[in-house]
Amino acid sequence: MNDYKIKLTGLKDGNYSNSFKIRDEFFEAFEKSEIKFIDVKADTLLEINQENMSVKISLDGVYKDVQCDICTERIDVPLSSKTNYIIQKGLESTFFDDNIIYINENEKNIDLTNIFYDMIILAFPTKRQHKLNSTNDDECNKEMINLIRKYSIKEQKEIDPRWEKLKNIKLK
Repeated sequence: MNDYKIKLTGLKDGNYSNSFKIRDEFFEAFEKSEIKFIDVKADTLLEINQENMSVKISLDGVYKDVQCDICTERIDVPLSSKTNYIIQKGLESTFFDDNIIYINENEKNIDLTNIFYDMIILAFPTKRQHKLNSTNDDECNKEMINLIRKYSIKEQKEIDPRWEKLKNIKLK
């Protein structure tokens, strides 16, 4: 997992870009993750200006072999996420901010493994389904959709007439 580090030593003021490939083996270290198959390109831009450092991260790719919430077929779901972090040297402050990365004064690298993991997990859509095609129909498995419709028809139960009469009562 040492593949996701950015070198910090010996850099002068300026911008430094890096690219990383994140594939299925990335999630082997995160056993409890729902995501197992992925193909993502992570681009970083480290900006150094005198003593100030920041890093911009953008992820683009796909979650592979995800189950569609509607028809249960396996699909690929696109992934796109961007974020910015300020890098501060020294001990962690009592002020907490998600967009600040604290590193030791003599740190030679910054490890982005956990940041990439968090970005991938947070970008995972809560609703995973086929895309709509050009005629605004989804591309779900038609057989499965028909089965769902067949078995999800709910009969309307007749309401007790005493309760039906209560609907007509108007409150002042």
